[in-house]
Amino acid sequence: MLKAISLDHFVLRVRDLDAALRFYHDILGLPIEWLDEYRAGARPFVSARVGGQLIDLVPDPTYDPAESAYKGGYLHCCIEIEGKLIEIVPWLAQRGVEVIESEPVSRMGARGIGLSIYVKDPDGYIVELKERHA
Repeated sequence: MLKAISLDHFVLRVRDLDAALRFYHDILGLPIEWLDEYRAGARPFVSARVGGQLIDLVPDPTYDPAESAYKGGYLHCCIEIEGKLIEIVPWLAQRGVEVIESEPVSRMGARGIGLSIYVKDPDGYIVELKERHA
């Protein structure tokens, strides 16, 4: 019933946004989205576009990269799926998947706003499942 079809985005905590932008934009050449909105205080993060996908950069001055080797700096990844989440949530729960949100929520992603839920993988990592955006 569940068929993963693409990666939508993933999210990284960054200690120094300007340093991250130098790497992702200046070095890797990725277009940066939402920087003006972030600087104006209207958005809590910026995004680096990789083709049809995004790397969201969430500023967190308390983030310790050295500690992340042991605790991890990963927040979540998002996987675009086929089908309707309202039908898939019970299917996941029946299979023992920990569903954090039983009702889909509208969220922004690489292809616009769409319905998604958060679930946990067996190791406790959060995975966002997002309906394919038409």
